[in-house]
Amino acid sequence: MPPYKLKLSTINCQACEIFHKVRKNVQMLNIDFEQEDWMLEGGCVYSDTELFFPVGSSMKAMKQANEAKAICMECPVVTECLEYAIRTNQDSGIWGGTTEDERKSIRRQYRKTGLVING
Repeated sequence: MPPYKLKLSTINCQACEIFHKVRKNVQMLNIDFEQEDWMLEGGCVYSDTELFFPVGSSMKAMKQANEAKAICMECPVVTECLEYAIRTNQDSGIWGGTTEDERKSIRRQYRKTGLVING
């Protein structure tokens, strides 16, 4: 057997192993997403995902965040989204009509009082 066939076979085994590891992780992610049925009802479902993840603090990023928050304010599952973001420590993007800094403030307030106050 020529050496290149042996190497090809080795590559195929490695590729197969990687495929199964990746597939397992993807299946695990799918289970997590399936448990959050409310996500399918979100006002953001058909929006551009990038809109909800503004980068930086420029005027453009602030405008982008405000556009995302406007979508959230019309969303039927905004409360579930915010609760999810706080429960899973989402530290980037707009979730439940809040920015990262606003969620940090909500978490701090919760630790102090035991109440979730979104203001």
